[in-house]
Amino acid sequence: MAGRTLRLTGLTLVVATVSWLMWLFLPERARPRLHRMALRAGRELRYWGGRVRGLGYHLAGRHPDPNVSDTALADRVRSSLGPLEKRLDMPRVHVDVEGHVVRLHGEVPSRQSGRLVEQAVQRIAGVRGVESYLQVAPITAGERPSGGRIHPGASQAYKRLVEAAFNAGAPAEVAPRVVRAVLAFLADRVPASEFDQLASHLPADVRAVCVAPARRGAHPRRVRKVQDLVAGLATATEPLPPDQAEHVIESVLGALRDLVPEEDLDIAAVLPDELRDFWLSAMSH
Repeated sequence: MAGRTLRLTGLTLVVATVSWLMWLFLPERARPRLHRMALRAGRELRYWGGRVRGLGYHLAGRHPDPNVSDTALADRVRSSLGPLEKRLDMPRVHVDVEGHVVRLHGEVPSRQSGRLVEQAVQRIAGVRGVESYLQVAPITAGERPSGGRIHPGASQAYKRLVEAAFNAGAPAEVAPRVVRAVLAFLADRVPASEFDQLASHLPADVRAVCVAPARRGAHPRRVRKVQDLVAGLATATEPLPPDQAEHVIESVLGALRDLVPEEDLDIAAVLPDELRDFWLSAMSH
């Protein structure tokens, strides 16, 4: 088992070295694509590394230590979810951990599938709480927002929000997740009566993702500053660098403001000061 872990570590170093060399010699326009490929390869290696460690615990008959680091707990969650994801025939859920509270992002085939994932995570040793941004996917498997491959049933409003994220730099496979995260943030920060009024102007598929995160157990403090929102989104989407996250958030919020101009000032009035200024200055790209 130790040998397998060492091989995974060695493979990680090889991938990093090859990526660095390719970065030096590739034309500048090809570098963003290489960056996304390297991040995706890193995620795969971390996923399988977690699976290997989890198998080691199982074979040795040991019980997982609840007092591990957030990074180790994230690996444990990914490893534990693997069999369930396979059984439900769904894409891998994106996992990040802060203070032993697990955030879940991604698409699920049904609400019941989402609840099963949330309950499974809640039972894992060391997890204090779950904050779920899982959504029933409005985009079918393999379809991407770029190239006009959004689900044919998607509304123009939904397409506009996803394209706003994509045009601002979010990778195609991440753009729907960005929209979900930004709209969930608003649903969590704005009083229900005001948010219901905003949502009433939007089509059904957009309203479906205008949902505050489902929470179980403990959860992180609520976002009050732009830097907290940016940090949360950068962590949730992983391929999106932190310095680019603010630009993407601004673009999605700008597209939303364009869709509901009559609610613009009402939403601004109920946001904390810094977030209010960010909302009022947001423009789509």
